[in-house]
Amino acid sequence: MMQKAMPTMRQLQKATLFIFALLGFISQEHSFAETVVAEPAPPSVITIPKMSSTASTVEPQVSTTQSAESVPAGEEDAESASTSTVVQTVPAKTEPTESSSGALTNSENVQKNQPTSADTKSLVPIKEDKDIDEDDEASSSSQSILIPKAEEDVSVPEPTAVDMRVVLSQKEKLEAILKEYESLADKTGKAPQWTCINHSFRVKDKDPVLVTAKKQLHLLGFFAASKKGGDLKFTSTFSKKMETAVKEFQKRHFLEPDGVIGKKTCIALNMTPDERIKKIKLNLERWKELEKSLQGKYVLVNVPTYKLYAMEDLKIDLTQPVIVGMKSRETPIFTCNMNSVVLNPAWGVPVTIFIKDKLSKVLKDPEYLSKSGFTVTDHDGEPVIDSSVDWKHVSLHHFPYTVRQLPGKNNALGAIKFNLDNKEAIYLHGTPQKSLFHKVARSFSSGCVRLESPQKLAAWALKGTKYDNPEKLQEKISTGGTSAILLKQPIPVYFTYITVWVEGEKQVLFSDDPYNLDKQDYARFNL
Repeated sequence: MMQKAMPTMRQLQKATLFIFALLGFISQEHSFAETVVAEPAPPSVITIPKMSSTASTVEPQVSTTQSAESVPAGEEDAESASTSTVVQTVPAKTEPTESSSGALTNSENVQKNQPTSADTKSLVPIKEDKDIDEDDEASSSSQSILIPKAEEDVSVPEPTAVDMRVVLSQKEKLEAILKEYESLADKTGKAPQWTCINHSFRVKDKDPVLVTAKKQLHLLGFFAASKKGGDLKFTSTFSKKMETAVKEFQKRHFLEPDGVIGKKTCIALNMTPDERIKKIKLNLERWKELEKSLQGKYVLVNVPTYKLYAMEDLKIDLTQPVIVGMKSRETPIFTCNMNSVVLNPAWGVPVTIFIKDKLSKVLKDPEYLSKSGFTVTDHDGEPVIDSSVDWKHVSLHHFPYTVRQLPGKNNALGAIKFNLDNKEAIYLHGTPQKSLFHKVARSFSSGCVRLESPQKLAAWALKGTKYDNPEKLQEKISTGGTSAILLKQPIPVYFTYITVWVEGEKQVLFSDDPYNLDKQDYARFNL
């Protein structure tokens, strides 16, 4: 009797889950985590004894269901919409492992040949042992304390598996940098400054203010001056060597590294050691507040430095550049959970984004929507030919249509979207606009966070499943179908606002505070 009853119970359970899933799609307030429960993995059969083993996983059960996208009421600036999905339930909890893949390289990782503390230079500029002509590039390079260089003659032993995962110890790094800037402020006295005007300075220009600019670059370790007669000498000519120093300074302050001193670069140069000290103290307080929550497996998105970190406690598994919300549509600073990974997502265009970003294109080209893979339906869900709509008479308050972009190479969400449970309808996703990642400051989105390498983050989030590497994910994406992989264990995502960040040992990044939040936090922390 029991053997005959079991299939009936399993069918009833699946039917119940399916009904709840449909209800969840209809409701705008429910996420996949609330409507679908992953089946537990059966006990693994071990044929060869081992010291340790991770739990075996269950092959995802695939079912297909579709729903129209919806946007939470009142969210005018978020790139928001749920997508049509094929729900796949996948256990995602595994034991953390040490892996050489955790070594960080290139744009997604920490710089290669990362120096030890013994390799770094002091924050205070080092005096030269011989006379240097500052305009002779062959005679010297800038003495940058922000870009430490390892000794070339010293052989570095191969790191062990444990050493390959870099520890994110921002608090300790900021404390060390703070001490060096305090020492610099004590020794410097009045910091050199000049009036920032709209005029720009570039190579071959001559102006007395360039002497002051060179002193500022030298003070921060970017520029080596000539030393004749025991005194540091600076000319008023914009040399090629100065251009190199300016470019490196701009990179560390999230300014486009064009080597030209314009108003923004001037303002950054005019930041005194005391102002930098205050900014470091502010971010120390922010980090102390944040660090209490950082445990287990989580994602950290630091908005002002346009970077994402996939973490295990304070150890970095993965980093990559991101694009965040523009000033008028800020990415909110909050904490939520990642609950599913959607492959080949569709995008339900929020009315505000359509009116602000798409309407002008539609008015210029009546076929813009159809050529870009958008569909239009009326309030009853009936298809509408987009060229038949009188787009001149739609507005934020009168928009009786639903506009949806189908999956594909032109889809605004790219090939992967990460669902986050939050009322702001903010999520992580890919993008077809890869060229924007070449920019230093990347605040271009409507609030959501665009990823340079969504496949790598997805493989990390799905570790221990059949989709735990980018190649397998790409195979699934290539099928063209929309599917959602539900995480059995939600992964916390922290959106942070740290405007002074230390990369490597002493590569200090000073953000330009894109959302102007530093001022209010100075008051909050009594700084």
